[in-house]
Amino acid sequence: MIITTQIIVVFLLIMTRMIGVVVTAPVFSRKEFFTLGKLALTFWTSALLIYVIPAPLTPPDTGLQFILMFITEFMIGVMMGFIMDIFITGIEFAGSLMDTQAGLSVSAMLDPSSGRSLPLLSLLLKWTATMLFLSINGHHLVLSALMESYRLLPIGSPINFARGALYVVSTGTDIFMIGIQLAAPIMLVVFMIDFGFGMLNKVAEQVNVFQLGFQIKPIVSLTVFLATVPGLLGGVYRILDLLTGKLMKLLFYLSVAGNG
Repeated sequence: MIITTQIIVVFLLIMTRMIGVVVTAPVFSRKEFFTLGKLALTFWTSALLIYVIPAPLTPPDTGLQFILMFITEFMIGVMMGFIMDIFITGIEFAGSLMDTQAGLSVSAMLDPSSGRSLPLLSLLLKWTATMLFLSINGHHLVLSALMESYRLLPIGSPINFARGALYVVSTGTDIFMIGIQLAAPIMLVVFMIDFGFGMLNKVAEQVNVFQLGFQIKPIVSLTVFLATVPGLLGGVYRILDLLTGKLMKLLFYLSVAGNG
């Protein structure tokens, strides 16, 4: 294979889109995935994709066109990775809701992957979602979606960023939907406990229900959490299973031909 200037340009554009995916997609964007491994994966995968991805019909003639194509490819990758990461973030948000309702938000631990302090249940659900993501070959899904994106959105093709960005923003509401769905059992139980304490405070005002709640809520919430673990894992699995449809919709909205 003769390496020409056009092949080098195509290689760089392919690698730019993949860099956008790697810096935002679940697992690939984690700090545990060392930087040298990310660079090697990006480089060699892009080198393999050269053989199956056609060259752009209108290669860039000027430096400005070259820069705009790079920005376009990077933004496509970032949007794809962001859509995938929304579901992991939603599951993490569910854990935060559980911790807040159970009174466990003060027991935060450092999360090495993000550099933030996360409560116990939030950290547990985040890593559970990550392991389930790997168990359903989510990393293969990321690479398959990247390959499919080159078929639906060839390099150098016009992109409808307005429709794509609007869809990404609307998908952000899934974070709250996922969080409330997964945290609903604990939220309901804690509400019933608070309601009972409110009634108790009316009957016996000398009882310190505020201090009593700190002792009862964590125990009851953890018991409910352990009792709902099978259904919780099934819900996480179904949520992660929606990734393919969301990614295909994003690529459809970004495609000018699809929006026409």
